[in-house]
Amino acid sequence: MPTDRYGQRVSTVHQEAAAAYFDAVDAYLALDDTAVDGFAQAVALDPGLAVAHLGLGLSLASAGRDAEAREAFTAAVRLRRERPDRLGPREARQIDLVTAPPASLAAYAEHLEAHPGDLLVLGFAAGLLSGRRIAAGTGRAGVLALAAPSAAAFPDDWALAGICALELEEAWQFAEAEAAAERSLLDRPDNRAACHGYVHVLHETGRIGAVESFLNGWFGTRHPRSPLQTHLRWHHALVALENDDAELGLRRYHTAIDPHVSTRRTTLVDAAAVLWRLRIDGHTGLPWDPVAELARAQLAAARGALFDVHAALALAAADRDGLVTLRAAWAAETARPNRDVVLAVLDGIAAHADGRYDVAAQHLGGVVAAVDLVGGSRLQQDIVVDTLCDALARSGDAARAADILADRGHRRRSRRDARWIADLRRASAVAPR
Repeated sequence: MPTDRYGQRVSTVHQEAAAAYFDAVDAYLALDDTAVDGFAQAVALDPGLAVAHLGLGLSLASAGRDAEAREAFTAAVRLRRERPDRLGPREARQIDLVTAPPASLAAYAEHLEAHPGDLLVLGFAAGLLSGRRIAAGTGRAGVLALAAPSAAAFPDDWALAGICALELEEAWQFAEAEAAAERSLLDRPDNRAACHGYVHVLHETGRIGAVESFLNGWFGTRHPRSPLQTHLRWHHALVALENDDAELGLRRYHTAIDPHVSTRRTTLVDAAAVLWRLRIDGHTGLPWDPVAELARAQLAAARGALFDVHAALALAAADRDGLVTLRAAWAAETARPNRDVVLAVLDGIAAHADGRYDVAAQHLGGVVAAVDLVGGSRLQQDIVVDTLCDALARSGDAARAADILADRGHRRRSRRDARWIADLRRASAVAPR
């Protein structure tokens, strides 16, 4: 049977199907939408290749094509059940781990210890951890532990380096993150995972101009077919906002992030994050309605903290009844370890939107130290910090807000924060004592 570049066998005698599958796996790990076409080709060439159906499901899900993804996952599970003799143990376990995720990391760790080249499983587990969807997980820090066997076996692999770049950055290992991203991009220049990690480490180390330059070049030379495309455009808009250029940030929003032009899975999060920052900065008349429409569609979906916090921003701005429904859904999630943190954030957002800034500051201030339980990256979690600081300033505690922002400035500086801190210091100086 054919083997991939990690020495893993795939259960087909059809060489062309195997080649299409291997290329599709690489495209998927590079966050390239052409993975859908590659997995579909492998399925067409060998309809009994269960892992090709699984890969098709993963790539369709990444593209936001959920109904089609469910069909592909169902086909993978059916083939795993009906043709167990055809599957190797690794492939069978891969299907199980993706289609019926266990509640803890142990099963993923065991699988990756035995099969360190199974980066589809590593990437899937990384997504669960970053979204805080594994109840007994350790958040993003758990990804590096899971990746250790793979790193030992394949220290120079571009796909592994791309996965680890962002995780290293979130673990404050900036030099290692930058090196991993650069190494990955050298071997696979179109790897969006590595691009994403590289942008994060530049941003978090205060090289805002370098982010701008890098992304300008990236968008000018790379095709846009990627599940990460809108999110990378969010980074581009965020750079404009960090440079205190709201006009440019809003223009970039309308060009590539607005739900009228983007249908990516990340659109809700990316759009709400831009508009709420602009709202905090005093801008009015913002185009919240299409974002709130996306948020309403999220109400019936499986609960994901990062998505729901951003849905709350849109609903707070344009649909208070929807926000009440969202909060009730989280109140019912009694088994979720991050439930109380998410509820406090939702309550803080609601209070802020109502102008009850002292109440918002109490809710958000009580959980800001645990904001990582919302999931996502520090840059995404900063929307909670920004909302807290605005609430503090508007409720008479500008000094504390300035201190929080100044603490963030120790890891990165921006014109927006510098202007905001200066305004807060002036307000604090003239406030009655």
